[in-house]
Amino acid sequence: MLAADRWCPINCGEDDPLPGFMIDIAHLALQPAGYRVRYIEMPWQRALAMARSGEINGVVGAYHGDAPDFLYPRYPLMIISGNTMFTRIESDWRYKNLASLEGIRLGVVRGYSYGEGLDQYVKDHTLDASRIHLLTGKNPIERNIKLLLSGRIDVITDSPPVVWYTAKNLKVSGFLREAGQATESANTYIAFSPRRDDSLAISKAFDLGVERLRRDGRMKKLAMKYGFPEAVIPQSIEAP
Repeated sequence: MLAADRWCPINCGEDDPLPGFMIDIAHLALQPAGYRVRYIEMPWQRALAMARSGEINGVVGAYHGDAPDFLYPRYPLMIISGNTMFTRIESDWRYKNLASLEGIRLGVVRGYSYGEGLDQYVKDHTLDASRIHLLTGKNPIERNIKLLLSGRIDVITDSPPVVWYTAKNLKVSGFLREAGQATESANTYIAFSPRRDDSLAISKAFDLGVERLRRDGRMKKLAMKYGFPEAVIPQSIEAP
């Protein structure tokens, strides 16, 4: 069993017609080895906790910073654009460094990793409602966009493909603008529970399946299906 919160089009809702790029990859990579993949949508922090305790097999769409104790496959599935700041279209604010967040109400999601510097900033100011709006629960990206457009927060940050995909579905793309990148692009994985005895075997089977999908071209086709450029698919990049 794999779990995550909605981070479409990387992983979407469990009942959506298109479950998401990484969910499709998981099915295709693991089924030949005899594994049946079940994906459940849940808040990210809960998914991490359940995988960490061994209640589920793993989480979808993880950076190393999200869960450094998890078991990561040999290869990442995607290279995701670094966390980018988004504002309302009429704003002229731009992110330059942490100091530029002075006087800004930043919307973030509990349990997400935004890179070392920004993670520390969020930790330092979590209890300051004038600086940090900490969101939990389902559909956090959609809810953060709505909070931003309603004026309750000034800035949100996440990966551009996810924000723009969600904004397009909400029909609000024309009301948002990118306002500076906070972190570099990063490898993104399906990461497996550190507590389960079967995690190593599943991870190895997953690597073999992913290599097969790379070689036969199905991974490239799936990337195109979800609107990702071929450049987001790493070629034989080993996990650090």
